[in-house]
Amino acid sequence: MIRVMILEDEAEQLDRLTGFLKRYEEETPGVSLAIRSFTHAMNLLDNYRCDVDLLLLDIQLPDMTGMEAARKIRERDQHVMIIFITSLSQYAMEGYGVHAFDYILKPIRYDSFAAKLGNAMRMLSHERQGVWLTLKTRDQAERVRSDEVMFIEISGHDVQVHTRDRVFQVWGSLTGFEEQLQGENFIRCNSCYLVNLKYVTAVRGDFVSVGTDELAISRPKRKDFLSALAQYQGGSR
Repeated sequence: MIRVMILEDEAEQLDRLTGFLKRYEEETPGVSLAIRSFTHAMNLLDNYRCDVDLLLLDIQLPDMTGMEAARKIRERDQHVMIIFITSLSQYAMEGYGVHAFDYILKPIRYDSFAAKLGNAMRMLSHERQGVWLTLKTRDQAERVRSDEVMFIEISGHDVQVHTRDRVFQVWGSLTGFEEQLQGENFIRCNSCYLVNLKYVTAVRGDFVSVGTDELAISRPKRKDFLSALAQYQGGSR
C-alpha cells in the first residue's frame, strides 16, 4: 500500500489528480494506493504523521505556498517523496532545496502524469525493501527503515530502538514491533530484546554480539534464536 497525500485548493484540479491516481491504480498490476487530500496547507501540516510515501503539492495556495509547506514537512520527515504541481516551471529549481523528486506542469495530462508517477512508484518500490517504522518520541515522530535498526529493547515502560546512528526512546511495546517486523529477520534472543540478524557478529556462550553490544540469550529463546541465525547466515533470507 502506497500512501499518497494531495495538497490542492482548486476543486477541479483536485478531482483530476484523484481521478488520475485511481486510473493509474486500476491500470497498474500490484499497485494499491491510499489517498488523502487537503485544500489548505495548515490542515495538511496539522494532520501530518510522518507515515506518507508520496506528497503531491500544489505550489500556489491560499494560506502558504506549497514550497513553504514542503520546508516545514522536511523538518519532520526526510524520507517522504515530494512531487510539485505547478503552472510555473521556474519553481522546479527551487524544489531541489526540499529534495523534490519531480514536478508536474499544469494543465495536467494523464500520459505525462502516469509516466512521472510510474517513476515515483519504481523508486518507492526500491526504497520499500524492508519496513518503515514510525517512531513516536515525546517530541516528534520520525520514520526509520527496518534495515537501519540493529535491535529493539524494552526499557521500563518505554521501548528503545537502537539504530546504527542513534537510540530512539519511544512509546509502544516489544510485541507491537515484533508484529510489524514479521518476515524482516528480527527475532528475540530473550524477552527484552528483538534482534536484527543482519547485525549479529558473534555468539559466545549465552551472549550475542550485535554491533558493539552484548545481549543475553535466554534459555527459552536459545533454540529458536540460534536456528533463525543459522538459516539467515546460510542464505535462507
